[in-house]
Amino acid sequence: MIKRTLFFSNPAYLSTKNKQLVINYPEEDKETKTIPIEDVGMLVLENQQITITNGLYQFK
Repeated sequence: MIKRTLFFSNPAYLSTKNKQLVINYPEEDKETKTIPIEDVGMLVLENQQITITNGLYQFK
């Protein structure tokens, strides 16, 4: 299976719940999105206002 590359250039809050990547955009009126962790191959973070929880950082 081809893994997904996710690119974040806006402030976001990234966390995990039930083996899903949970994406919240605090400053915008966008709804929360979830993506299965097993589908993610790479995260590209291009903003200093992106928060990564410890659970996501240590997820393997």
